[in-house]
Amino acid sequence: MKIPLNQLKTCPINSQIYIDGNVDDLINSIQEFGLMQPLVITPDNLIVSGHRRYKAMNALGWKNAECDVKKIAEKDLEITLVLYNQNRVKVATELLREIKVLYEKLWVGRGKNKGIGGRNPNIRDVVASKVGISSSKIQQLLYIEANQPELLKIIDNDKITINGAYYEVKKHQHILSLSNHKPDRIVPLNNDDLTIYKKSSEVMEEIHDKTIQTIITSPPYYKKRNYSQEEQLGLEKTEGEYLRRLLSVMKECKRVLKDDGSMFLVIGDSYDERGCLRQVPERIALAMVDEGWVLRNKLIRYSTNAKPESGNVKRWSTSYEFVFFFTQSRDYYFDTDKIRVPYTLDFAKSRTAVTPKHYSLTNEDKNGQTQHDYIRHPVGAVPKDVLTMTLNQQDKYVPEDNEVEASIEHSAQFPEKLITPFLLGTSRPGDVILDPFMGSGTTAKVALDNGRKCIGYEINPHFVDTAYLRCASCAGSNTTEKKSL
Repeated sequence: MKIPLNQLKTCPINSQIYIDGNVDDLINSIQEFGLMQPLVITPDNLIVSGHRRYKAMNALGWKNAECDVKKIAEKDLEITLVLYNQNRVKVATELLREIKVLYEKLWVGRGKNKGIGGRNPNIRDVVASKVGISSSKIQQLLYIEANQPELLKIIDNDKITINGAYYEVKKHQHILSLSNHKPDRIVPLNNDDLTIYKKSSEVMEEIHDKTIQTIITSPPYYKKRNYSQEEQLGLEKTEGEYLRRLLSVMKECKRVLKDDGSMFLVIGDSYDERGCLRQVPERIALAMVDEGWVLRNKLIRYSTNAKPESGNVKRWSTSYEFVFFFTQSRDYYFDTDKIRVPYTLDFAKSRTAVTPKHYSLTNEDKNGQTQHDYIRHPVGAVPKDVLTMTLNQQDKYVPEDNEVEASIEHSAQFPEKLITPFLLGTSRPGDVILDPFMGSGTTAKVALDNGRKCIGYEINPHFVDTAYLRCASCAGSNTTEKKSL
């Protein structure tokens, strides 16, 4: 039956569950195809299903709407409204409100048994079938709301998936639970080889000037992760404050680095509220050059199996991050043979290869070009500045001592195979390596495995223990140097 629009009433419960969003798409659809489904109303003209259509028809200036009248008890109004919206596209907060309504109305307080004989399905499975998502997604949404509800808005905006947000919250909660966990400190076999200071690296007064040969580190990226530490870098209110603090660490690094030393800074970017790249890596590199550092390479760490992003980001998926190679000057220690890699198959087909033609600056030859024969180096080729890697689960260090520690492995650790060439090419056995953001101890592990010593700084007590645990088996047995892979 047709009912005048001015006689219809919106249901207050609808606005408590669903967001009153834009209906331009619905307006265009109604203009082209007409009203495909009637509104569902109660006998007193209260809309149960069709609030967006009602809004679109008002915008189009319609006077009447086709309606189906249903008798619905007041106590059943909420659940009926939710069930009529099963096919609606919903964001996380809307799903969560639907879930709460269904939990309250469907057999709550009656357990899993209903009546005599037979067994009622688990309440979560029933709710999942009604809202159109898996029961595990329901559990994840409820967990996120209980522990970090601010992430729900980020999920709504398609900046992170429900699954991604759930695991970020889980890691955050484990870090908090570990604040009261005090495991026995595992002391490395040789304290002379490994020293970790549980403090910020903004002041490294424990290290004398010009005593470090190589620095390999990856600071917390801006606005990416929360490690639940008061002094944590990366959660500053502005990019400027983050850069100021990070540059204070870089200033200390410059002080302790030898004149012929090197530094490798692994750093990625993030997006601001506008969806614009903050360009933090570029800003820190330019600032460091202004302070006297020499930027020798801007290496690209490209991951062939990078973590998938939300399908609605409207841009290319991110699969790389920068590794800045800094020195104090042009006169630094660098053993190219330690980082060489096998030649490609095409190059290896012949004993010699020819470099591309280059124009001669002196124009001495008649064609204005010069060409040089190039003999293959017996050890291998100098690697290119794009470091292509396929990372597997075994590339991450996960403590095995207990379930609590195993579930909170450092979420941003870099793989050993990434930094091994950095260390081998710029240091000698016995040299001291520094990591001012130690994390789970990858730099220390690689250093000790290859006959170097290591100093690190880390403010998270759990990661300090993890690093000691990880290095306990290799410290003191570092008399030989491993070859670069």
